[in-house]
Amino acid sequence: MPYSLLKKIFIGLTLYTALYTTTSLAATLPNFKSSYSVNAFGVELGKATHQFNCQQENCTLISRAKPSGLAAMFFSDSSIETIQLKQTKDTLTWLSYHKLGTSKKDGKKVQKHTTLKRDSENNQVTFVEKNRTWPIQPNIFDIMSIPYAIQHLKLNNQPLNKLELSIQDSNFQEKLTFITLDQPEQLDFKFSNQTFNTLKYVFESQQFKMELWLLPKYQYFPAKIRLINKKEDKVITLNLAEQPKLL
Repeated sequence: MPYSLLKKIFIGLTLYTALYTTTSLAATLPNFKSSYSVNAFGVELGKATHQFNCQQENCTLISRAKPSGLAAMFFSDSSIETIQLKQTKDTLTWLSYHKLGTSKKDGKKVQKHTTLKRDSENNQVTFVEKNRTWPIQPNIFDIMSIPYAIQHLKLNNQPLNKLELSIQDSNFQEKLTFITLDQPEQLDFKFSNQTFNTLKYVFESQQFKMELWLLPKYQYFPAKIRLINKKEDKVITLNLAEQPKLL
């Protein structure tokens, strides 16, 4: 076989191997839709749906929550939370958060908007409705998106104990400290007879605490999320209500 042909074959195989390796190492969050049972203050409120979609590097995470069943007789508040993120093969960057909360007051529907935006030009996060700002911190995420940020970090084998993580709320911005990392724990869910192996993570700031269970065999997908407002002693727990659907 001519040397020139051998050279072309070698180059072709080298490029193929490089492409395959890059593709196989790319650890991005897939587009998905999931559903969680929501328990707040010891009461089963209904379900929350989470949907994640990316168009190239531009990603949107949407959470919709509304009381159902008997809970709807006592709780009328519903919410739609929309988070914009930028995802590359090995990074996930928070860009903005918007919440539309709907409640009833004196028989009338009342809507409340909460908007947080990353202003990279001025190196700050802006609370639009209150014209309040905080400096941008490394690996900063809102409460809704941080479970998926940790999923992304685990997919990319990032050492959580060495990373600076910060939580951004409309009332505060604080650094997070991990208390528990990679703790094996088995969980049962109503939608399956199977017992699932999970890894548990616990982290907190001065005002906020989260307990998070990820599924290692399912791309570290969040299986259970417990949110604790330390200041007001309020607890909300989300349990996976069905198998997540890839879109």
